[in-house]
Amino acid sequence: IIMGHSCRISDRVLLNRIFNNKYCRSIKIFYHQKKDGTNDFKEKTQEISRHFPLEAKGDLRNKVLNIKECKPLVSVV
Repeated sequence: IIMGHSCRISDRVLLNRIFNNKYCRSIKIFYHQKKDGTNDFKEKTQEISRHFPLEAKGDLRNKVLNIKECKPLVSVV
């Protein structure tokens, strides 16, 4: 589960170990739903893809759940 994390390159070592581990079967993204109706799901998916080596891009497609299986992150204010 990815919740409140940017998944940017600054955490590359940690995220590489998690995402490319044989026990990581899926990645569920809790994305930011904006007031204008847009969200950052695509950006999060792109950031996550940078942590997969070229030969493992098929794993990326199999692991990252589609937006219908993910949920918006609800902010408590």
